[in-house]
Order: sequence, then C-alpha cells, then structure tokens
Amino acid sequence: MKLALLSIIKPMKGSGDGPTEYAYQLQNALKKYGPVEPVYALNESKRNNVSGLVSMNMKMRLKARRVKCGYDIFHITNQEMGFLAKPLKKRCNVPVVTTVHDIARFQKGLQSGLLQGTYNRMVKSYVRDAVQNSDLLLFDSKLTMSEVYRKFGTRKNGVVVNLGINDVVINQPLKTKESRGRFNVGYLGSMARHKNVMLLLEAANIIEGDNYSFSIYGTGIEYKRLEEFRDRNGLESVKFMGFAPQAKMVQIYDSFDAFVFPSLYEGFGLPIIEAQARGLPVIIYKHGKISEEVRKYCFEAEDAAHMANIIYDLKENGYGAGLRRKATAYARSFTWERCAKNTLEAYKNALE
Repeated sequence: MKLALLSIIKPMKGSGDGPTEYAYQLQNALKKYGPVEPVYALNESKRNNVSGLVSMNMKMRLKARRVKCGYDIFHITNQEMGFLAKPLKKRCNVPVVTTVHDIARFQKGLQSGLLQGTYNRMVKSYVRDAVQNSDLLLFDSKLTMSEVYRKFGTRKNGVVVNLGINDVVINQPLKTKESRGRFNVGYLGSMARHKNVMLLLEAANIIEGDNYSFSIYGTGIEYKRLEEFRDRNGLESVKFMGFAPQAKMVQIYDSFDAFVFPSLYEGFGLPIIEAQARGLPVIIYKHGKISEEVRKYCFEAEDAAHMANIIYDLKENGYGAGLRRKATAYARSFTWERCAKNTLEAYKNALE
C-alpha cells in the first residue's frame, strides 16, 4: 500500500503543534508497512492568523495539484485541510481519508474578536469539506465522532482511532515520589481561552501557602491576563515557566506531584494520559468536554473550591497505590504503534 500523508506543517518531532506531531508519529509508525510520502505546505508553523490560513490554503492546493496519482490512499491528517478532499478524489480516483481531531471552531465562547471570527468561518468551511467529501473519517475520540455526527447530521463512514503518547514518556522508568517540602501542582499546555487555566489560578488563590507551589508551562493569548491575576492577588507560589521543550517533557512531568488540566474542550486531551503515564494524579474540570477514553481515571473538579479541596486531599492523603497502578497502565496502552495498526486497518476498509 502506497500512502500520501498530507499535513499543514512538515512532520517533525517536538514541533509543539498537535496535528504536526500526529503526522510525524504516524509517518514513523506506518513506514514499516509500506511507502509513506509526506506532502506539506509549510516548514514551520506560521498560520495563526487569517493571512497565514489563506497562504497555507494556496500553498497546499498547489502542492496537491503537483502530487502524482500513483497512491492507494490520500490521508489528510488535519481537518483544516479538508478543502483538498474533493479535488484529490476527482483527480486521482482513490480513497481520501481525513482525520478530524476536534471541531473546536464550532464551539461557542472559545474564541472572540473579529479576526478570530473570520478565521473560524474559514476553518469551518474546510471542516465541512472534509466531512462531506472524504471516503473515511478518522476521529481522535468518541467525543469528536459524536460531535461531528450531531453537528453535520451525518453517519458517514467513521472510525475512532485514539492517539498515542511519545515513547520516551513510556520507556523512562517511573520515579518514586519523594517528599520535596512543597507539593508541586503542574499544568502543561497552551494558554488559549478554552484551556481554562484561570480555574487553576483561582484554586491556587484559595490554598495559597508555603506548602504548595504551582508550575505552569505554556504560552498563549491568555498569558497576560493570568499573569495580572497572579500579581494582583500576590500569588508567590505560582510560577510561569514558559514553553516546555519536548526534550524535557518527562523531566517536567516528574517534577509535579499532581497535574491539572482544566480545559473546557478537547478533541482528545493528550497531556492527561501523558501525565498519568508518568504516574501522576490528574485533575480535570468536570464540566469540560473531555473524551470518555481519557477522563476515565481523572479526578473531576466542579469549580475552583472543589479543585482546591482535591489538591489538598492529594497532598495530605496521597494518591492511592492501586488507583495509580490502574491509571498508569491504562495510559501506557495508548501507543503510536497501536494508533498506526488501527489506522492501517481503517485504510484497508476504505480500499474495500
């Protein structure tokens, strides 16, 4: 089977972009089963505005027109390139598979502003193209699949193929948690509006004290607002650590005693199972849209006060050994090898 793997950014390790990491890991895992050729528009991420999105569209269309038709499958690895499904099918007459990671752009209240509204409208049209014109849809989670079916009123061929976690997260031995004086609560991810990091700071404001520290890794549009809240409330225990390099990911997770991921919406929620794979208790926001596969062993906080109580209880009473073993083993079952095998099976079904 000869495969063309289409991505917005050149597949590379540690890009900091979820769909790009997905394309990289999938390419790596699938090449043992047959030829895989990456087709991409950009060498690095430059499309976080309307002009960048338009530029990506034009470059990707040009690339797609130049791609030869000697492939068995075209796999569009990001729903934001859904505009390619129809022209690829028409020109090459082979199955087109598209991975839908999420439909965040259809969720109300997650973005704001005129430019974001324009960006959203463009992305929404690309997602519609993917849903309407792909022969097979792959979904990161059951949540994403149900959201797409509900939104578009379709039961088009679709398969849930969960993502995997980086091998280094699994292969490095777990560290025994030792008393470090302070109980370190961590967050790792974007500071976009829908990540809801403010909830963690509100919890920190409730339990501020010498026995706790809060290490927040990431960058994004909400950074200034979060920093102002910290400074206004004198939260000396809260430290903003900046971007988390891929090479230090395990070291960062291992520096935490608990991990908080209070997102309002996730197509999958990879940091949750990465943290659990390192043996950490994970706290999420109960009312956030998080896939059932990922939230299975999480502590669910109703609000900031409840989150503060969970953190306090974990510090005072610990993370039960039995629960830790179950959660860690479950998280470590999400491998890229499993993802690749399930994807390959989906390809075969599409060809049939």
